[in-house]
Amino acid sequence: VQPVYLLKGGDPFLQSFFIEHVARTFFGTEPVDKTLMLPDDMKGKEIISQLTISDLFAAKKLFILRNPNQVKGKPGADLLAYCRSPMENHVLILVHDDWTARSSFFTKLETITDLVDVQTPFLQDMKKWANYLFKERGKSVHAGLVDILVNIAGDSVAHLDNE
Repeated sequence: VQPVYLLKGGDPFLQSFFIEHVARTFFGTEPVDKTLMLPDDMKGKEIISQLTISDLFAAKKLFILRNPNQVKGKPGADLLAYCRSPMENHVLILVHDDWTARSSFFTKLETITDLVDVQTPFLQDMKKWANYLFKERGKSVHAGLVDILVNIAGDSVAHLDNE
């Protein structure tokens, strides 16, 4: 598990899937301490404070920050500094729905974080997701059935998962 990830893309299923996978891997059997931070609800200074506070027991913490580009000014610079040198026992997942977003802020983030594409996959990748979801449920299916399922519900991974 890396200390900082940048998720770009608007597929809520893939965002949630990735975050839950990181949480399971990072925490193992320990209780999950996950904090969602939204710049609309918190000041940038509060967000940086949350990220940099360390408790006496060095407990593991997972932070999810949506729309990190909304953290402006000094807190924005502090966020970039944090991403360059994150705290031990903390994992930060930055989530931005717009894959095409281009700014100097994102250019800097992309060079110092692990970028994860969470946009809705193309048709060929939907077939891979369908096969993966069947395998996760311990099912084996004919390729023709996968094709039919993708044609019926393949507009998002969430719909495939529900079918």
